[in-house]
This record gives sequence, C-alpha cells and structure tokens, in this order.
Amino acid sequence: MASERNVLMTRVFGMHEIELNPGVNEEDFEDFVLNEVAKAPFYPGWSFRLLKGDRGVRKGKYLMLIDIDSVEVRDRFAPAPNQSNEETDRFLEEHKETLDPIFQKWATFSSTDLGANLNYTDYLVLND
Repeated sequence: MASERNVLMTRVFGMHEIELNPGVNEEDFEDFVLNEVAKAPFYPGWSFRLLKGDRGVRKGKYLMLIDIDSVEVRDRFAPAPNQSNEETDRFLEEHKETLDPIFQKWATFSSTDLGANLNYTDYLVLND
C-alpha cells in the first residue's frame, strides 16, 4: 500500500468534459482555446491540453485534460472538490484583468464551468 507521502507526490490528471453551446463553431472554439486560453496564467504546477474525441462514445466531443504535478499541488489551489481557498482567490485576483475576459468569452462557447465542473474526474498516476 502506498504511503501518504507517495500519494501526495503522485501526478494528477483532471479530466473535464466540455459541452459546447448550441451553434458554436468548433474551429472558433479550438482557436480560442489554443490561442487565448493557452496563453493565460494558470496555477503553478498545472497545465492543460484540449482533447477532441476521435472514436467511441464521446467522438467529436471535447475534454480538458489538466495535468497537475502532484496531489499536494492540486490541493494547494483546490483543497476539496469545487472549493477554492485564500491562495486560489489571491491568484485569481492578481490575474483578474487577463482572466475575466477569457472567462466571459469561454461562456459564449460553453456553459461548462471548469471551476465547478460536475463532469470531471481526477485520476492519480499509479505507474510513473
């Protein structure tokens, strides 16, 4: 059985299902994510990839893969599901001028709120 220390140092992949609003042009959404969201500040130790289903039940659907250095780093900014803390709030406030327009534009493409997304799962990497 893994020790608590080993679990804390384990890499995390957050899988967030994205649903586009009706009528959204997929190329416009992809361009926005790849050219605007990708350049926005993100929590230290976090990065993301935009994935699009190629086969299977989510073919043509989007997924945001959030790659987090460790459970400890995740919990630093997201101490519990859909919960922020003082450090999270401070980060968002420091980057408000950059992030607010991105959040507003995101809402034109998708009603999926990545900060309170119910369609997500965090996965711990077991074989790194």
